[in-house]
Amino acid sequence: MLKAGKLRKEEFKQLFDTYFDAIRRYLYYRCSDSELASDVAQDLFTRIWEKSMQIDPVKDKALLYKMASDMIVSKLRRKKVELNYSSSIIIEESDNTPETNVEYDQLKIKYSEVLLKMPEKVRITFLMSRGEELKYAEIAERLNVSVKAIEKRMNLALTLLRRDLLKGTE
Repeated sequence: MLKAGKLRKEEFKQLFDTYFDAIRRYLYYRCSDSELASDVAQDLFTRIWEKSMQIDPVKDKALLYKMASDMIVSKLRRKKVELNYSSSIIIEESDNTPETNVEYDQLKIKYSEVLLKMPEKVRITFLMSRGEELKYAEIAERLNVSVKAIEKRMNLALTLLRRDLLKGTE
């Protein structure tokens, strides 16, 4: 049964040794990505350790799988949002000179690089705001954080974009 309290190292090690491989396989069957399955399984056990959850290996086996399932769904949704945003960038052709086209392509590459360098939480927040055109309150609700946290993440994202995109153009 799940209880609050201090999780002893030996109990955690036993829980980890007993279920890690099985949960990783379960996640692999759900997403067909061994690296993602390993990451999510690791995140699950990290969360259990950090929150000092008391989990009974016999009674709470279903809870472990439910938590793993929820985490993989959340990760896959985030990946889908990122992919949708990156594929939604529309390039409009115009009567630009070849030089302008090259500059535009370079800017697009720099933009993608800056997005990849951003911390994950900042990037997700930025893409939800700009890509999905969600309001800060909607993003905060989806990510289960405060609106103030969203404001800080957006400020950081815009600062990083300004700094890195303007580098070399001065």
